[in-house]
Parts: sequence; C-alpha cells; structure tokens
Amino acid sequence: MKYLKKNKSFFSLFKIIVFAAVLSIISFIYRDNLYRSLVTINLGSIYVEYLNGKAEFINSFNRNSIKNVSISISSNNYVRMQTERAKMVSKYISSGDLWTAGNQYFKVRFLDDSISTKGEIRLFGMNPDHYRNSNAHSFRIKFDGKTGYGSRKFNYLNPRSRDFITDPLLNIIYGKISKGIKINYDLNRVILNKKNYGLLLKEDFFDKYLIEQNQRRESVIFETYNDSLKFNHIGDNNEFEGLASELSSLYKNKYDQFIEKIDIEKLKTILLLSLIINDSHPIGEGNMHWYYNPVNGFIEPTIREGFAYKLNDVNIDNIITSDKLIKDIYQNKIKSNSGFISKQILDSIRNIIKFDSTYNSLKQKMIGFEQQILHKEKIILENIDLIENSLNPNSFNIRSNIKKIEIKKDTIISDEFLINKDQVLSISKGVKLTLSNASIKIYGGLQAKGTIEHPIIIQGDQKSGTIFINSDKPVMIDHVEFIGLTNFNSNHNQPSSITFYECNKVEIFNSLFSNNLQGDDYVNFFRSKNINLKNLVFKNVIADAIDSDFSDLKISNSKFINIGNDAIDGSGSSIFIDSNFFTDVKDKAISAGEKSHFYIKNSKFINNEIALVSKDGSTLISENNLLQDNKVDFTSFVKKKYYGPSKSNFFKTKINSYLIEKNSFIQGLDSIIYSADVESKLYGNIYGRASQ
Repeated sequence: MKYLKKNKSFFSLFKIIVFAAVLSIISFIYRDNLYRSLVTINLGSIYVEYLNGKAEFINSFNRNSIKNVSISISSNNYVRMQTERAKMVSKYISSGDLWTAGNQYFKVRFLDDSISTKGEIRLFGMNPDHYRNSNAHSFRIKFDGKTGYGSRKFNYLNPRSRDFITDPLLNIIYGKISKGIKINYDLNRVILNKKNYGLLLKEDFFDKYLIEQNQRRESVIFETYNDSLKFNHIGDNNEFEGLASELSSLYKNKYDQFIEKIDIEKLKTILLLSLIINDSHPIGEGNMHWYYNPVNGFIEPTIREGFAYKLNDVNIDNIITSDKLIKDIYQNKIKSNSGFISKQILDSIRNIIKFDSTYNSLKQKMIGFEQQILHKEKIILENIDLIENSLNPNSFNIRSNIKKIEIKKDTIISDEFLINKDQVLSISKGVKLTLSNASIKIYGGLQAKGTIEHPIIIQGDQKSGTIFINSDKPVMIDHVEFIGLTNFNSNHNQPSSITFYECNKVEIFNSLFSNNLQGDDYVNFFRSKNINLKNLVFKNVIADAIDSDFSDLKISNSKFINIGNDAIDGSGSSIFIDSNFFTDVKDKAISAGEKSHFYIKNSKFINNEIALVSKDGSTLISENNLLQDNKVDFTSFVKKKYYGPSKSNFFKTKINSYLIEKNSFIQGLDSIIYSADVESKLYGNIYGRASQ
C-alpha cells in the first residue's frame, strides 16, 4: 500500500506567507513607532556619528585646534543617567510625544584646557535629536560657584541640533546689528567617562551670566506660555520675584501697556532674521525668550533654535506664528512700517557672513562641518537676495529731518517730557528748568550750553526729577548745575537720577551735581562710549556720584566732596582719571570691578574711608597720586569668584594702609602682608559703608 507524501515546500511557503502577512499587519499598525525607532533614533544616530567622524578626520588633516573637555561621573550615576535617557527614547518611540518631564542632576568633575572644577550634569532637550544617541546626547552642566566658571550653566549639544551654523550666526548678526542679547557658541571635543562624545557646541544658558556678558543689568528672563509668563531666571534666591510678579500682572491685566514695553526695534531685527531663514520656530510661543531691561524699561527679545530653509515667497506674514504677543505686536506696531526692511540692513548682514572676524573664527573651529555650513550660508544668502529684489527701490533712502526743540526761558516741566530720535533739545544759557514730579527722556540730541555768568540750572522741586538719555547723537552739557534730582519718578527700575544709556558721544564740562534726593547713583553711564567729563563738581551726594557700567570714560580736573557711597564705581568699564580731587567719600573713592580698567594719575585722595579698590579681574594703575589721611588707602580682593583676582600697579604712589587678599597681582608695593577674607571687612562691617 502506497502513502501520498505531503508537499513540505507548500507548507513552508504557506508559513512564510502567513508570517509575512502578520508582520506586514503589525508593521502597518505600528508603522509610526517603527519609523521613529528606525529612522529618527537609529539612522539619525548613525548619521550624526558619521558627521562627527568625518569632522574629526578633517580637523586632524587641517591640524585644527579644538578645546578638549573631560567630564567624570561615578559609574552608578552614569548608569542612572543612561537609564533616564533610554526612558526618554522609549517614550518618544512609543507615543511620538516630546520629552517635557524634568531630569535629574548628577555630580561631576569638569576639566578643560585651563580649568578644573566641580559641577552637576543633567540631560535636557524636548526633541529626540538631544537624547537618541547614548554616546553623543545633549546635556546641561552647572558649576559649583568656584573660580573659573562661577555658578554658570552651559548646554552641550550636537551642532546639527542648532542647524550647524545657523543659530550661532543669527546671534552674531543680532548682537552686531541691534546690540541685542547674544547667545554665545563654542565648539568643544567632549570626553564623558572616557567615552568620546565627539564635537559638541557649548551654548550659553539663560542666566545672570548671559545677561552680564551682554553688558546689561541683572533682571528677569521669561517666555510666554498659555497666556501667562513663564520665568527662566528671577535672580539668585529669587531676588527679582517682585519684578516678575509686576510683569505677570501687567501682561494679564494691562496687556496694551505690556506691549508698549516691548523693544520694537530689536523685535524687527528678530522678525527679519526669521524671514531670512524662513523659519517661524525662533519666534514661537515657548521658544522666544525675553529679557526685561531695567535701565531703559524695555523688554528685549532673544533668538534661538532657527533652521535655514529655502525661501520661495517673500511674505513675512507667513512666518508670524499663532503666538499672541508676537502676532499682536506685529499687527499693531510693525506691519505698516515701510522702513521695516532696508537694503542697508541686508548689506550689513551679508558683510557679517562674509567678513566678520567673530563669525569667521567660529567657522574655522567648525571646519569639520564645512560642507553643511556652506550649504546653510548658500540658503541664507539666496534668501537675502530674494528679499532685496522684493523691496521697493523708493524706500531705500528714507531720511527724516532733524527738528530742534528749544527752551529759551525758565520752565517748569510736569509729567514726562519726551525728545524723539529725530529731535534735538536745546536749552539756552541762564535758563532755570524745574522738574516737578517729572522725567525727561531724550532719544535724540541734547545741547545745554550755559556760561560762567549765566549757568543753566536743572533742579527738582523736592518731589521728583529724573533724566534719561539714550541717543547716538552728540550730547553737549556745559556750565549746567544739576540740583536736587531723584530717580523716584522713573517709570522703570532706573537707579540713577541721570542715566546715559547706549550713548555714543557725551561731553560734560564745567558743571555741578549736588544734593540728589534719592537713588543709588547721581549719574550712571551704561554701555556708553566717548564720554569726556571735565571741570565737574560732585558734592553732597547721597550714594554713588558716578557709576559706570560697560562704558568708556575720561574724567579730569574734577572734585568729589562729601559722597555718601562711592565717588567713581566702574563695572566692565575703561576709565581714565586725571587730576581729580576726592575728599570725605564715605565708602570707596575709586572702585574698579568686574574686569574694569582704571588708569588714575595726578589725583589727590584726602580723608576718605577707602581710597582705591581693585577687585574681580580688574586692572588698576596708579601714577603720581597723593593718598593722605584715608582710613584705608588701597584694597584688593575677589568678590565674584567667576572673575578671579585683579591686577594693580603703583608708580610714584605711596600706600600707607592696605587690605590685600592673597593671589592679588600687585606691583610697586614692597613686603606685602596679605589679609584673609577682605570682603568681610568691607561694606560697612569694619571699613566702608553698607551697600545701598
């Protein structure tokens, strides 16, 4: 009897078909998950590793020097961090949702070419490009407050996450053209627990150091989110919590007044840059970060996370997002402005791309990504050409006539007196100008010229009188007496009776500043240059006489008498002091701080609390000065560890008493006896006066 054999190949084929069908169904059902896993995570990681490897080969071939950063973390914490990263990847693959949960900090030791310090590290980033690769993921590091990096924070991320060069370039352009807050980028080679993470961009964080290195006074940084303000920075120990509350209340309850505080000119540049790269992401809700400037009262935008795409149609309406604040400002303040975009600003952007030394220096560091950079530059330059071709030629040379506003007789000013950019205020000799609960705001020019016989008098009336000048036009003040002013009526957090903000040329001669009623400073120069002060008298000042922040000054033949705090206080400034006289200064006659450069010569310091102070990375040079009957002639110390010790040189200057902290660099003094913790002895504890 014969038996029929079953066809084994038939059943094998049938099984294959069934398996393939089941696999196809599963793949179809989970197609999004598979795409996210295969393409976004795995192939994306491979591509990034390929780019890094290629970049390293090119760097080696070109002998390109890159700073090395080595980070050490305990084995247990490294495993915990990678477990956290794997959880982020798993969530993205399974749901497609971006990561919005928090991440844990882990202790690390940080070493670069010159600094060894401690800090903490954590994962960051919502998009999967930040965390998909186990050996090249993004991370944030914060330092422990010691010398070198202070308590700074940095983000480290793959260049592709910032479109290689687009984000760094946009910030360089914004800083150059609009003096906007610039986020700095640098390229580092990162080794984490002996694993090569490749070439990563080091990115500034939104904190007080970003504010300070952009030469601004510390304040709050925030973003708009769900019809409210979300604050990224409110100062150490929440010191600006009150200001944050005020801004939040203004945004919710007086929205129109909030909009009036936006720095429209800087926002125009941000919108133009977003148009040039054809990307609305930098101005989107939750991404646009704002800084409140307490000196001029404006809210400034920043720019970050822009990707360059080819522009086919020049219509800025296409990039205006649903973000309520941006949309409302554009519709009400910007759209109808015919000078919003000009050939001149487009030419300036082209020149930065082609010739700017800062940009070219960064490009040289990133030569390993040259192909990607050239591709992005090509897109941006072609977009600029397209935008320029769309401009109306008749709008290329829009000019406005300068109008002269004259005050020829004694005048009482109440409320706010405004001089616009196209105006010049001229005050005639002999005029008495009384500020009665008033403020003068000058964005144009100022000419106030009195004489010895007929000086101009600008005085407060025991209520309030504040002057704010923000101008690129010359300011000339001669034979003017400023008496009894105060910062009380400033509608923003202006700490001075008289503020010069981002002024390009200021000359003040033969003038008196006396008896201010309120405020930290009588006169504050902030981010100003070409300042010439001569034959001035400051007397009976309740706090600082002159405060200079990130400014360049020359002060000569002037007197400082009975000053409540510091006579001349400089932060990040270059100040030349020649033939001045200081007496009865209750705190520091000269205070050089935060990388300032002071050159003091031919001056007399008699009967002051502290004559000369050099701190926080500053340089102080004293030549042929007389110091007599001061409680302390000279002190040198570190107040902010981030800056490190200062340098001081003495020529033909006899120092009778001093407090000098170890590690200070001193020349011209013999056999120094160092003091410990100098700061604790100052500011009203033993010497000087408590800070205002």
